[in-house]
Amino acid sequence: MIALALVVGCRALVAPLGVPVRHRPLMMARGRLLDELSKLDDDAGGDDEPPVVPALKETLEAETLFFEGPPSWTELVLPTFAILTVIGIIPFMAAVARQVWVRYKITSRRISVQSGIGGNDLTEIIYPDIVGLKYVFRSGGDVGDMVVELKDGAKLEMRHLGPDFPNIYKYILAKVSQEAQDNSFAMS
Repeated sequence: MIALALVVGCRALVAPLGVPVRHRPLMMARGRLLDELSKLDDDAGGDDEPPVVPALKETLEAETLFFEGPPSWTELVLPTFAILTVIGIIPFMAAVARQVWVRYKITSRRISVQSGIGGNDLTEIIYPDIVGLKYVFRSGGDVGDMVVELKDGAKLEMRHLGPDFPNIYKYILAKVSQEAQDNSFAMS
């Protein structure tokens, strides 16, 4: 009895008495929406052809790799001699960890630095975000440290970048904006 009352009561809430109830599938709202959208498309007047998208005037050039590798091996020279003292073990271990886990990648579009424990941290910056470059030579001028200053105030430090640090610095300097070049150290 209770089940019959529930069925009749629920049916009364769905449709007024005397009006037959049509059974629709569960996805009825979605189907009606799609039907209405197709009717609107038919009423819109009619082109069955998709709109013409204008061709891009510029296409992006392929990303070319300029430099990829770990910090220079010359970073290990001084810590290796310092290992003779007990205190020198710590700088030596830090230099070896950088050799194993740090990778620099400089391309025509971005600078990527993979670092952290196990090389799990990846930092990528694009050239338009750079507002300044600063550098210091190491190991007789073939290797150097570079600090990249970004628009948001952050700084990316790349240590013992090399070999051939002057060419790497000049390549990056040529890729940044004129304002960033004016704020950067010039290399002669």
